[in-house]
Amino acid sequence: MKLSIIALLAFIPVAFNCLADCAGTGLSAFPYQGEINKNTVFVLDGYAESQQVINGLNEKFPVYLKSGDERIPLKVLEIHVGQFYLTQAVLKPEMSLIPGKKYQLVIDHLPDYEKLGVYNLKTHGFDPISYFVTDTTDMEAPVWTEKPQEKDKSLTHFGCGPSIHVNFKMDVKEQSEFLVKTTVKNRKTGTETIYYIGGKEGLSIGHGMCSGAFTFDDSLEYEAKFQLMDASGNISEETDWIAFTKPID
Repeated sequence: MKLSIIALLAFIPVAFNCLADCAGTGLSAFPYQGEINKNTVFVLDGYAESQQVINGLNEKFPVYLKSGDERIPLKVLEIHVGQFYLTQAVLKPEMSLIPGKKYQLVIDHLPDYEKLGVYNLKTHGFDPISYFVTDTTDMEAPVWTEKPQEKDKSLTHFGCGPSIHVNFKMDVKEQSEFLVKTTVKNRKTGTETIYYIGGKEGLSIGHGMCSGAFTFDDSLEYEAKFQLMDASGNISEETDWIAFTKPID
């Protein structure tokens, strides 16, 4: 018993360090903010405890765009559950957005500890996520000018867990912001996981110390396929499956 208590006391500082390094909640939106087209779609991500908000959208947590007294509900089109503390929803306005108007993204009934907004370094608070609607409708899908190819792998061990990624190079023809609908299959179990991830700064499959869309278990072999979605919901052609192996020490 004495040894068990000593082991527990030794573990406590590590646990507190992990809690300090990794936040307990987090909500983020795509597009981030700024100008949007009339036919924009939105993607909300919830980290850790905030995953409950994503799963409860329009049930416990109404989500909409607000401009003055006008409210435009956002319909949930897709829900995707990541493998390491991330869940996301793809949303579409139920009515047309009006050019020239400024809309604020709102989620009602959020717990006090949840913050939806843009962090302000000066005030140390959160400013609303706002969009200005242009008189543009984008109906053109993104185009692969170079389909994804594996570039390299990385594995870094931290005190609270590893950061592990398989990185792909690619090139895309697209004027607006875009995400990459990524499907990863574990070739040993056949399990598939789908998640929209950022691709503008490079495409990376895996997770950081605190969270990520994809994890790797004891299986070595995986494969992935990719499809582009721009900020107006236009979808590119899907790639073929691309085989890869997880990073190892």
